[in-house]
Amino acid sequence: MNIIKKIFFVFVLFTSGLEARDYIIVQSTTSTANTGLLDLLSEKFLEETGIEIRAVAVGTGTAIANAKKGDGDVLMVHAKQDELKFVEEGYGVERFDLMYNDFVIVGPKNDPANIKDENEIADVMKKLSSPSFKFISRDDNSGTHKKELSLWKIIGIQSPDHSSYIKTGSGMANTINVAAEMQGYILTDRGTWISFTNKNDLAILFEGDSALFNPYGIIAVNPKKFPHVEYEKSQEFIDWLLVGTGNDLIKNYKINGQQLFFTYN
Repeated sequence: MNIIKKIFFVFVLFTSGLEARDYIIVQSTTSTANTGLLDLLSEKFLEETGIEIRAVAVGTGTAIANAKKGDGDVLMVHAKQDELKFVEEGYGVERFDLMYNDFVIVGPKNDPANIKDENEIADVMKKLSSPSFKFISRDDNSGTHKKELSLWKIIGIQSPDHSSYIKTGSGMANTINVAAEMQGYILTDRGTWISFTNKNDLAILFEGDSALFNPYGIIAVNPKKFPHVEYEKSQEFIDWLLVGTGNDLIKNYKINGQQLFFTYN
C-alpha cells in the first residue's frame, strides 16, 4: 500500500467514528433518575430539539469513571470536588452549578438513638457510630456515599468498624429498602426520599445542617480529549437546563406538593 492510500485509509477509519449522532449520552447520578426528573427533562428536551437523551443513571463515582473513559457526552452528578478535579484534569470543559437540595438522615420513627433533638451534625454522627444502632451505608462511591464519609470525618473516623454498620454496595432506593427492613439509620438525598414509596416506619430525624447541602453540577465532556463526543448538542442541553425550559421544569418539579430540587436563578 503506497503512502497516499495509507493516509486515505487512516482518514476513513478515523472519521468513521465521528459521525454526528442525534442523541447524547448523559452520565447521571441515580437520584435524578429515582425521582423521575431525568425522564421528564429527557422527554421535554427531545420534544423541543429533536435530540434524544440516553441516560446512564449510576452512582456519581461510576458516572465520573465512565466519563473519564469517554463513555458519555455530559456528566450530571453531585460531588463538587470530584467534578472540579474532572475539569482540572482535562476530562470536562467547564462545571456549571445546575441545582441543589440537601441530604437528610432517616431512621426508625421511634428513634432509638435519639437524634431528632440534636442540633449539631457531629453529635448525631457520634450517636450513630455506636454499635447499638444499625446504620445502612451505600458503600458504592456514589455522591451520597462520599457525603456520608465526610460526615464520619467530622467525628474523626473513616466509618464505624462494627457489625451494625451495614454496607449494601448498591443504589439509594435499594439501600433505603434495606434500612426499612432492618430498621436502621441512613443518609439519603431529600429528592429520593420524597419520591420513595416504601418508607414503612422510617422518617426524617435530622435535617437542616449546612454540612448536608447537596449541590449538583453539569459538565460537557471535553471534545479535545474525546473527539467523538457531541459537544455542541451537549452544550445546547446544558444551556437549556441553566436558562431555558429545563430550568423551569426543575423549579416546578414536585411530588406530593413538595419541591425536590432548587435552581440558582
